[in-house]
Amino acid sequence: MLLALLAALALVVPLTANRVHAAEHHRSDGSGRAVERSTTVSRYLFTAFTNSGESNMYVYGSDDAQNFWSIQDKAYTPPSGLVRDPSVIHRGGRYYVAYTTGWTGTTFGLAVSDDRRTWTHLADIDHGVAANNTWAPEFFTDAPDGKVRIVVSLSTGPTAYRHFQPYVLTALDDTLTKWSEPQPLEGISPSESDYNGYIDTFVVRKGATYHAFTKNATGELIEHAVADRVTGPYRFTGKGDWAGWGGLLEGQTVVALPDGGYRMFMDGYTVKKYYYSDSPDLEDWTPKRELPGLSGVVRHGTVIRETATVRPGDANPALPGYHADPDVMYAEGRYWIYPTEDGHPGWSGTRFNGFSSPDLVHWTDRGPALDLADVSWCHQNAWAPSVVRKGDTYWMYFSACQSIGVAKSSSPQGPFTDALGKPLVAKGQFGHQSIDPDAFVDDDGTPYLYFGQGALEAARLNDDMVSFATQPVKITPPGYNEAPTVFKRAGRYYAMWSEDDTRSPDYRVAYGVSDSPLGPFTKAAGNPVLAKDPGDQILGTGHNSVIQVPGRDEWYVVYHRFARPGGDGTHREVAIDRMRFDPDGTIQKIRPTQAGIEPVP
Repeated sequence: MLLALLAALALVVPLTANRVHAAEHHRSDGSGRAVERSTTVSRYLFTAFTNSGESNMYVYGSDDAQNFWSIQDKAYTPPSGLVRDPSVIHRGGRYYVAYTTGWTGTTFGLAVSDDRRTWTHLADIDHGVAANNTWAPEFFTDAPDGKVRIVVSLSTGPTAYRHFQPYVLTALDDTLTKWSEPQPLEGISPSESDYNGYIDTFVVRKGATYHAFTKNATGELIEHAVADRVTGPYRFTGKGDWAGWGGLLEGQTVVALPDGGYRMFMDGYTVKKYYYSDSPDLEDWTPKRELPGLSGVVRHGTVIRETATVRPGDANPALPGYHADPDVMYAEGRYWIYPTEDGHPGWSGTRFNGFSSPDLVHWTDRGPALDLADVSWCHQNAWAPSVVRKGDTYWMYFSACQSIGVAKSSSPQGPFTDALGKPLVAKGQFGHQSIDPDAFVDDDGTPYLYFGQGALEAARLNDDMVSFATQPVKITPPGYNEAPTVFKRAGRYYAMWSEDDTRSPDYRVAYGVSDSPLGPFTKAAGNPVLAKDPGDQILGTGHNSVIQVPGRDEWYVVYHRFARPGGDGTHREVAIDRMRFDPDGTIQKIRPTQAGIEPVP
């Protein structure tokens, strides 16, 4: 019996870029030399069901449409029926999937999400045609009128699972819950020789031509037809094994690549393999290759490409690549940022690089400041460093193996070496995660350490910087989750922290004030002080640190957020924005931006 799967539409979704400054900005390629910043970033989103079942949808992301990471397992389970062949679009700031609800019937399903991780059932759409089967609803948004359409395979003959033909429906409003009557795609229809008809029809427009890639359900081959309109009439230009992929393939989806070419993904459903093939023009295709990592796991789904333009002059993101949990300091005439190395599954980075800048805008990667390969007691999960200077020595407090270590160096560039040979704070020692250390040295030279996820611990350090002068005590403010940072201004102590989960678009920063470095910190009114801006595609703003320009009452916040476009809680970028105070010391709401800041003289 046929296995019907939908190849969902791959489209390019441009995301809004902020206004930019005219200055030329450069980034490092890791060798220390400055390189000109890229102007366009592409990322890819993949929704699919898997070989493990057809009742859950899985979501993946990629930088190159070849190597995918998991964004969310079992992201969506419908209230009833199946979720096969999920086709995804990003429209109006929200993500939508259309999917097959069952092997038989006259409906397809729709679900919606704001963050790609959590999905809500939107509607089951009855298309109104007397059909035995309704398979593979495929979004198509590339027509000149910009309307949302769905191409779906309907079996309308006397026998179920046969006589399939693709039909197109047009959304009648932005809710995507009202649709036009289905119209058949003329020229792609069952015949005496092709009695099973055509399923999994994917349409892509190139110039004035509509290209339909459709599975001949009799011959079990993906074929190619073209037309001047989405409804046809289509004429076949590729029949049989025209592309050399062989048979027993379905669920084809095509995504446009940055170089002007195309990539097709195909489901080898009988051997549980997933393939891809490339083309410069939608006519000539490379031999199929297995998709690394996901072949053998995923079934029929959709890949879409999202792009964001980063114009020359934008200062955010501040650092190239994926980084998170940035700690900032000023030392030896330069600004320094020490981030978590991001982009690894399960936050599994193993080193901390240092970045330096003369002006908070032009950054150079100085290479590894600390590598966990050189730490005897842990070699994994390098998170959230905090660096301070005391005397002539720089001290780095860091998370590793859910414990807190301390390393030292005579230079802010490092290398830092393990100062204890064991954790300063052991895993679970205080009944919560021992992570996210923040070191603070007061004006009188007294050092303090703050840390913890789920609870905030605070303690005074001895002058040796590797032992506690006072036992850590809990000073957890309301809403606190993690990522404390403490600074002093005008005689008052400020604590900032992150609320919610770093994987959530709602990850945000709050703050409180105290007359003592050991608190308690009174949470200020008007929190959160830094939060997402969905209209500018800025999400997951959190885990910040703060820097004061030496000799001036001028402050900046350094934080991470989801990389734009298509980032998530393990694919984050570092940004810098201005932080201002009211006359009474209240921190004004911080507006996260794409433009970032001007160079600080």
